[in-house]
Amino acid sequence: MKEIAERWSIPVATTLRAKGVFPEDHTLSLGVFGYAGTRHATAAILGGELDCLLVLGSGFNERDTMHWTVRARSKALMIHVNTDMEELTANGDMGHVVPGSCHAFLDLVHERAAEIAPALTATQSRRREWLVGIKANPRLYDVENLSRASAPIHPATAIAALRKALPRDGIVLVDSGAHRAFAGHYWTAYEPRTYISATNLGPMGWAVPAAVGVQCARPDRRVAVITGDGCMQMHGIEVQTAARYQLPIVYVVINNSALGNVWLRARQYGALPAELTSIPDHDWAAFARALGAQGFTVRNPADLESTLQTALAARTTALVDVKADKNCPTPVYDFSAGARAWSYHE
Repeated sequence: MKEIAERWSIPVATTLRAKGVFPEDHTLSLGVFGYAGTRHATAAILGGELDCLLVLGSGFNERDTMHWTVRARSKALMIHVNTDMEELTANGDMGHVVPGSCHAFLDLVHERAAEIAPALTATQSRRREWLVGIKANPRLYDVENLSRASAPIHPATAIAALRKALPRDGIVLVDSGAHRAFAGHYWTAYEPRTYISATNLGPMGWAVPAAVGVQCARPDRRVAVITGDGCMQMHGIEVQTAARYQLPIVYVVINNSALGNVWLRARQYGALPAELTSIPDHDWAAFARALGAQGFTVRNPADLESTLQTALAARTTALVDVKADKNCPTPVYDFSAGARAWSYHE
């Protein structure tokens, strides 16, 4: 839903702002909905006051809809735009479907802005009250973890430090694992196309080489990767490609000596499953230096911000090995509640 709001904001909101419908400081994004979603997004979509839910390019699978909680609880008119007919029809009655390009749909809305603006202007005050009511409540879960001072480092603390260090227009790629849940919940994206994640697929290690393409495509932007030690075992060697061409990518490895997302579940079944999902604590900073990049290791949360600033200032490929705590439940409370309500397996 965050991506939907950002895409809408590019041409359409600019036109509507010019017509006085949206003020310049109007916030269109309430965060991610569903897995690791924000409390604001959950309240907005499932709170019962939403009139219309416009879904652009997203599927309606279990993860996207929080186990189909949208269908069960949202009373809003849903308009679903997608080029994939299978996505439009796979999950029963999910509202009014529009087979076609999201880009073309938004272009059409942009062209009709003069017709749309009066209706939006008439309801502007009510929408503002609605947003104020949502934002009056907490946005995130477990906010204390954003500044946890103890070691090993909490993943949320590392995410918060990177957000502070990376420029507002910097692009972050989030790999697949427990760190993706923490990034999805705690990261704030200030511009469209600055937060990139392969959410539905979960391909471990994809972000390591993908960042090379992003940095080549956007040499004017700083690029960072949030990845894990399990992902580094999959595709970490591609750090060499970035280093060979001296691309100023900063790789942040949440190194918790585990396949974190799996370990959190496996440990509940005993010592052997926990051990099978644990991995050695490799020196990923030394690995990066061996490939021609700069490498840094952080064990103390107090050193995170200064180390990340140093890595960004290097203006070449750098890797920060963050010695992280694996015993950190992911902030997926709303999603888990949806699962328990939907499935007797949970």
